[in-house]
Amino acid sequence: MSSKPTMRDVARKSGLSIATVSRVINFPGEVPAETAEIVTAAMRYLNYRPNINGRRLKMSQTRTVGVLVPTLANPVFATSVQGIEQEANIEGLTVLLTSSNYDPEREMGAVSALLNNRVDGLILTLANADNNPVVDLLLAEKIPFVLLFNQPERADIAAISVDNAKSAFDITNAMIAKGHRSLVMVAGQFESSDRSRQRYDGFCRALDEAGIEKKHLVQVRFGETDLVEPLRDLLLGPDAVTGIVCSTDMLAIAAISACRAHGLSVPGDVSVGGIDGISVGGLITPKLCSAVQPTQEMGRQALAFLRGLIKGQTNPQSLLLPHHLSDGDSIGAFRGDSRRRSSTRV
Repeated sequence: MSSKPTMRDVARKSGLSIATVSRVINFPGEVPAETAEIVTAAMRYLNYRPNINGRRLKMSQTRTVGVLVPTLANPVFATSVQGIEQEANIEGLTVLLTSSNYDPEREMGAVSALLNNRVDGLILTLANADNNPVVDLLLAEKIPFVLLFNQPERADIAAISVDNAKSAFDITNAMIAKGHRSLVMVAGQFESSDRSRQRYDGFCRALDEAGIEKKHLVQVRFGETDLVEPLRDLLLGPDAVTGIVCSTDMLAIAAISACRAHGLSVPGDVSVGGIDGISVGGLITPKLCSAVQPTQEMGRQALAFLRGLIKGQTNPQSLLLPHHLSDGDSIGAFRGDSRRRSSTRV
């Protein structure tokens, strides 16, 4: 095998034909998911990078940008895309959009599909920004890109986010200030979101600074809307919590529903807080307390940064936009033993 792996090497490693490997790289949407996973695993093992830049050098700019987000089911991403599209309309750009469904294995195929559509640059929300073959590929091929919502540790990547850890730190401290000492964080799976891990770090830091040793964590799949069983023991057991900090507003809304299913009131028995600031949080009862992100502005700023890179700017910029706590009603004062718990509650 040569020092630089080839498509033939990937085919040999995966046990598939060169034509199949080529289809996975160039037309991932036309290949069964199982086949794509086999080829992607072989590419990772061999550290194979498709020669994308060679094709791109032959192309003129198309005034088209690609956007990859985990999902559009969560309004936080839909709002950021709205910000991107508003800025793109002003600049006369076309936006191509795709999603990864929070699956790191789908990111490379999705990015390849966008590049095959001749986009001039990319705005991406990835599962893990600091250990990601997509980032390695784009840097190696000198393809302009900006990360959105990710906070990479390295300084050579353009990124727009809020301070994820500080967001969770602030909403957790809001509960601690109300007298709560027994708290749980409900978070999306860390392997699918570095933002979730960073927010848990902020939750832990707030507890540490308050001298609270016990840290409860419940991890769930993204898109999970039924927290009745995952939270049962922590709501009804002998070590029942009085506060639930959630890594997203969608999880916070699901947590409020779970509390009610167990006969508990919010915030009378349990306080609940979220992170994101989606508009629906202000429409529920009680109104959700949240660490609010300027999501639409983040999308606009991401496109502005990307346009600079496409024009030849060589120093990627990163920016953390400010967040603030909303004035919701879902966090209340700790009420001691006023809550009656019973294992027979359903």
